[in-house]
Amino acid sequence: MRLLVSLTLVTCGIAAALAADAPAGVQYKKPADVDAMRASGDTGGILIADPDFKVLAGRRDKPGQAEVHAVDTDIFIVIEGRATIVLGGTVVDGKETAPGEIRGSAIKDGTDYLLEKGTVLTVPRGTPHWVRETQPGFHYFVVKSVAHK
Repeated sequence: MRLLVSLTLVTCGIAAALAADAPAGVQYKKPADVDAMRASGDTGGILIADPDFKVLAGRRDKPGQAEVHAVDTDIFIVIEGRATIVLGGTVVDGKETAPGEIRGSAIKDGTDYLLEKGTVLTVPRGTPHWVRETQPGFHYFVVKSVAHK
């Protein structure tokens, strides 16, 4: 029993030392942290923030607003569930909600894409997009790549 406790303490100590020696800029999130962020709201929240990118742990139980990002490219990585996203077209009733960010009620004349477990989808900056339909339990990550001028 003492050997097991000793090995556990040594293993924890090594893991802590390795984490302390991680290269600058490395960000590590445990599954519990990811799950907590995903549970924090209708669309989850920012898990990692960096000057060049952001990682969001998302969940949607209902449709969202149409969006256009002037600076960010969104990369969707679906890990559970299904949704339909509309890309392209024109944002209906679009309004700037923050610098370089437009939100609206829908998209007119866009193209539907199925998002399901295992799907990876890129949405280049300036491209209107809208999660039009979703089933409860739709879980995904979005990596937002920031363009620098």
